[in-house]
Amino acid sequence: MTTRSKARRSDSALKITLVYVFIGSFWVILSDSIIDLLKMSAGLTVNSSKGLFYVAITAIILYFWVKRLKKALTESEERYRVIVEHSPEPIAVHCEGKIVFINPAGATIFGATSPEELIGRPIIDFVHPDFKAIVQERVRQVLVDKQPTVPIEEKIFRLDGTAIDVEVRTVPITYLGKQAVQLLCRDITERKQTQRKLQEKEQGYKSLVDHNPDAIFTLDFNGRMVDMNAATAKIMGFRQDELLQHSFFQHMNAVDQEHASDLFQRSVSGESNSIETAITHKDGKSVELNLKWVPIIVNDKVDGVYGIAKDITERKRTEELLIKSEKLSVVGQLAAGVAHEIRNPLTSLRGFVQLLQMKTTQFEDYFQIMLTELDRINDIVSEFMVIAKPQAVKFEVKDILKIIQDVISLLESQAILSNIQIYSEFAQNIPHVKCQENQLKQVFINILKNAMESMPTGGHIYIHVTVADDNLVIRFIDEGCGISEERIAMLGEPFYTTKEKGTGLGLMVCHKIMESHHGSLLIQSQLDLGTTVELTLPLEVSPNKP
Repeated sequence: MTTRSKARRSDSALKITLVYVFIGSFWVILSDSIIDLLKMSAGLTVNSSKGLFYVAITAIILYFWVKRLKKALTESEERYRVIVEHSPEPIAVHCEGKIVFINPAGATIFGATSPEELIGRPIIDFVHPDFKAIVQERVRQVLVDKQPTVPIEEKIFRLDGTAIDVEVRTVPITYLGKQAVQLLCRDITERKQTQRKLQEKEQGYKSLVDHNPDAIFTLDFNGRMVDMNAATAKIMGFRQDELLQHSFFQHMNAVDQEHASDLFQRSVSGESNSIETAITHKDGKSVELNLKWVPIIVNDKVDGVYGIAKDITERKRTEELLIKSEKLSVVGQLAAGVAHEIRNPLTSLRGFVQLLQMKTTQFEDYFQIMLTELDRINDIVSEFMVIAKPQAVKFEVKDILKIIQDVISLLESQAILSNIQIYSEFAQNIPHVKCQENQLKQVFINILKNAMESMPTGGHIYIHVTVADDNLVIRFIDEGCGISEERIAMLGEPFYTTKEKGTGLGLMVCHKIMESHHGSLLIQSQLDLGTTVELTLPLEVSPNKP
């Protein structure tokens, strides 16, 4: 029974009581006046008739009044029953823990063919174990507070044992004079399944972004980074909190910022595009990126821009190595076809020049220039021969310090004439290395000559030899004019040189020799500050014993 029904019954009882008091009072006053009038006129005695008449009149009034109220109550209860019975929402009533009423919709949600199958069964038997304690506490709270609860989501079991998701609201009522609890249920299984599928899909997308090896980040309309995956922080070298709310463009090379910003603005307008650019890593190195701008469209409006960046630094280096290899191949083919044809005429020319030099002294200066230039051509042809047809060499264990000292002795007089001093510093117990002595001498001579040519007014050259990580490290440090960063990247390529009369083959030969020794050659330089050339050779034997 609802609170509204109880209120209506209370109002009806009050009305009956008031009407009864009014009629009774009116009857007593009126009857006394009538009796007094009869006594005076006829001398009759009607005291007993007064009471009987009163009872009869009030009984008739009460009969019709109660009948009318009963009819209204019956109609009200019938309307309520029809509403409950035909309600599409499941409704159940349990008293003292057992189901005492359930509508057809409720029977259906529990998997019963009719409500009678469920009457008398404990309601707690249908509650999923994970929610039993919560349901019991809510029932206790409702019975104590006499107030309905807000809907909560829980799981229940159907008669066939399957679990479904429901939303339940608990309402306190009086049923047949006893405190009971009415449950208003709603099957939300389909909604929960949709939510779970949506969550799974969101988790899938999140996993795709979070575990993607490419950098994926979100930019607002001002180019500030508002979200990113771990790969973004890794590629850029910063922590995520150091990048959030900061402009992405401040990390780009200055030459690319304007073009990348223009493409970004086009993405803000709804256009996807891409660019190959470079950013500066936290440690200062340059990272080559293939960068895509993709607009984020929500409800047919651009809400931001996704940046998707792939680190292509290694790919770029591979492409550069491939191009370099192709250049070497071209040089090799050129050298193979030309070197032998040039050397024979050179030998003849040099012989005739020397013969003429012996015949006359009139053109001595010219003869000397001719011989010098012929020797230079011969050196170029020799370098061609090394590139075109590398000779099979035998590696032997040699003392690298002795090789360096021999080279210093060879070039020392030329250094003194150029006002250059060479200093060497060797660590203790430097091990021998497996190498081809003459080839390493060629590398050391080439590097020292380049260092001396970079200091036309004199200076100092420092040679340091140390051991690090099972490698022998040799550094040549000069105080020359230095090389710009753009030119360093080109050094070692055939026919590229910074010298007026250079061929660009010297450093290329040095690189090839170091590669054949499984070592490396690294050049670091700054304009007007000097250059450092670092050679690394792998150690294969134990250090010398003193």
